[in-house]
Amino acid sequence: MLKRLYDEYDFAIERILLKEYRKLSLTMQELTVLIALFSIYKKRKTFSTLAISRRVEYHSNEIGEIVESLLEKGFLTISLELKDQKEREIFDLGPTFDKIEKLYIEEEKDKQKQMIENEVSEVILKFEQGLGRPLKSYELENIRKWFEDDHFSYDQIVKSIDQAEEKISVKYVERLLTQQPIKQIEIDQDVDEALDEIFKSIK
Repeated sequence: MLKRLYDEYDFAIERILLKEYRKLSLTMQELTVLIALFSIYKKRKTFSTLAISRRVEYHSNEIGEIVESLLEKGFLTISLELKDQKEREIFDLGPTFDKIEKLYIEEEKDKQKQMIENEVSEVILKFEQGLGRPLKSYELENIRKWFEDDHFSYDQIVKSIDQAEEKISVKYVERLLTQQPIKQIEIDQDVDEALDEIFKSIK
């Protein structure tokens, strides 16, 4: 997607590189050469150390080492192309676009994960306030399961908790979520504690 935007709409990839180069594990020298390569990339795909040297303040041997490092880190590829019976080196910066996209996808996943963790914590707090006690291990696991396995939304869960009112319990709310028939069953305290111990032993 990023490469298409760059190719078709002259997307400013350099601004992203300047902002994210540390997260991409690039040094300032590597960033400078990579931006120079993008400047060349817009005009031609032929690799040339001389063309790079006109855009950066490094010696040819330094440029060679930096390019080698960029190759090893997977930011570009260089291949040979035969044209007019002459071989020339062609470079491709496609891998850089892939790395940036992967970075943003991972960051988005982390944000989603953190959001779920926050919502789980809020639901746990709501239960504990309603019950007047800390939740047991298997109750905590059930709540996490609603989010991660059953994919109930935070709003759905909170709505079911509010609907339970004075009957609030993890089991009762779970039945509301799954819309199963609800029977008034009081769990014996000893059975409740036994279930908690069983869960701890198999966790």
